[in-house]
Amino acid sequence: MTGSPRTERPTRGSTPLALIAGGGSGGHVFPGLAVAEELLRRGWDVAWVGVPNGMERRLVRRRGLEFHALKAKPLLGRGLVGKAKALATLFSAGLAGRSLVRRLGASVVLGTGGYVSAPAVLGARLAGVPTLLLEPNAEAGVANRALSRFAREAMVAHPTTASGLRCPVTVTGVPVRAEFFDIAEDLPWGSATRMLVLGGSQGAAQLNRLLPRALKLVSERCDELGQILVRHQTGERHLETAGEAYAGSGIETVMRGLGFKPDGDQLQVELSSFLNNVSGAMAESHLIVSRAGAITLAEVCAAGRPTLLAPLSIAAGHQVQNAERLAEAGASKVFIAKGEDEDAQVEELASALLALLEDRRGLTRMAEAARALGRPDAASDIADRVEHCSGERPRAPHAVALYAPAVAASQLGGLLPRASLEAPRATVTPNPSSSGFVAFKSGGGA
Repeated sequence: MTGSPRTERPTRGSTPLALIAGGGSGGHVFPGLAVAEELLRRGWDVAWVGVPNGMERRLVRRRGLEFHALKAKPLLGRGLVGKAKALATLFSAGLAGRSLVRRLGASVVLGTGGYVSAPAVLGARLAGVPTLLLEPNAEAGVANRALSRFAREAMVAHPTTASGLRCPVTVTGVPVRAEFFDIAEDLPWGSATRMLVLGGSQGAAQLNRLLPRALKLVSERCDELGQILVRHQTGERHLETAGEAYAGSGIETVMRGLGFKPDGDQLQVELSSFLNNVSGAMAESHLIVSRAGAITLAEVCAAGRPTLLAPLSIAAGHQVQNAERLAEAGASKVFIAKGEDEDAQVEELASALLALLEDRRGLTRMAEAARALGRPDAASDIADRVEHCSGERPRAPHAVALYAPAVAASQLGGLLPRASLEAPRATVTPNPSSSGFVAFKSGGGA
């Protein structure tokens, strides 16, 4: 009998192992954690691959998952020499990824996007292990577009994502951890009004600058709201400057963990660089002020909380479109800073906040509209695809080591030759359970 023999992989007893690869930002970690949660519930073992010092290491270990590190460097925004070095790292890390995949006896590798996922995805291809991709954004990212030629399948939020991918595509929606869907539907009304401010894992400089002054105006103009308790997640880089902005507005802040004082000032603000329990913070809130990234909005919809969205307008318009989609559904109001007059921007933001906080019935309707957009079956549908893929005999791997550098050829301006092997364009398989889902596009930053 002729042909290349299939590489035998070690097994971990009778329990299959899914190796999830991704990191660098919350958008590449939290969807993967939602799928991991579902696979663990089904009796799978789950391990994670990220970079040695990435935020994913901390988040994954906190949830008790096995973590492995592979070196990776970004290509975008680098000069020619920097890109060449990143490509060399990718090549060596792909070989290390192959060894890791074989040593762990992984049944399948799931890449969640970003350059961090590339070594494990390439390593799986070299090892002959089936690979899947997870793309929660309406437009596929650079890494997933390149890696899709090595993937068995990609799970996406919206059919339009298929245009940038070179593998079969299944529409599943954005996976969100079950804890967000477990939040009580009714808003937690009481004597105090609670607000949550989210800038994403990287923070939001504009919100950190404008919001303190706007909140000061809100507290001065309305005594009927009772205490206004604000939990503000600033991002690691912006914690100090946000504190200075509040101090400059005459607002005393406390650091996370010290708590609010029932007999304290009418306006109290708790600052933190990162929230470990976002679902718990959402559950306590009457209004969420946030950027409009895809993952955050999927979590907001799962939680069923009203939002005032301040989209990052320079993210190719993606966040603006995300915010508009929620607003059209009645789940959000949108604030976009106009012009260069910061005083006018503060006034407009304060007016928007005051109008929302004074209308409890309106907030309740918005919460109901948000929850109607959530897709509780997305993680389960993706886990179904993982199980299906791992049960199939993997296709014989190509000589990936020979053309793995072509993954980034288009980003290197012709430094390396483009691979002659071309995968077929993506085909789309609709998933009935994801019909009606609002697809959010990517876009982060401050």
